[in-house]
Amino acid sequence: MTTTEIAGKLCFVKGGGRFVEIPGFPGEMIDRRLLRDIRYLRRNYDIFVTDGYSTADYHAENGEHPIGLALDIVPEPGPEGSWKKITRLAKWAEPQQNQPRTPFRWVGYNGDKGHGRGDHLHLSWSHSETRPKHEARTVYTIQCPRESDFEQRMGPAGAPLLAPVVAERSGASAP
Repeated sequence: MTTTEIAGKLCFVKGGGRFVEIPGFPGEMIDRRLLRDIRYLRRNYDIFVTDGYSTADYHAENGEHPIGLALDIVPEPGPEGSWKKITRLAKWAEPQQNQPRTPFRWVGYNGDKGHGRGDHLHLSWSHSETRPKHEARTVYTIQCPRESDFEQRMGPAGAPLLAPVVAERSGASAP
């Protein structure tokens, strides 16, 4: 995997794609190159991921869910999460309707059928051409992933840790 920081909050990532579980969201998967972005979004906007990599027929076959480069997001349950924060994220990702900020390819929220406040925010990342169920060769990200992001971290009794953000949420610190 090769990463190149293009500008603040924009990286170009070549290679290294693989579908992995999203830490803290059991049953949800994503291209691993987005894990650092998800951590950033969770920390700054208190997001809860309802879907990532998916080949379900309710997602567009030629969209980003079937290649692991899309998220469906609602507020984190509990006092931290709110639609106000999700709306702030949507406005940051797409300052004007149908004109998303790079690295996003498409943002589905208010004004887009089946999306918006009270339903969900959809974020898709820009990428090279690929087929459903295959990782894209390249992707643009908010933060540059590093190989060390993907090393298995072991907790007590040799159990794998989910991710630093999960430990942070519980008040513990990750090794």
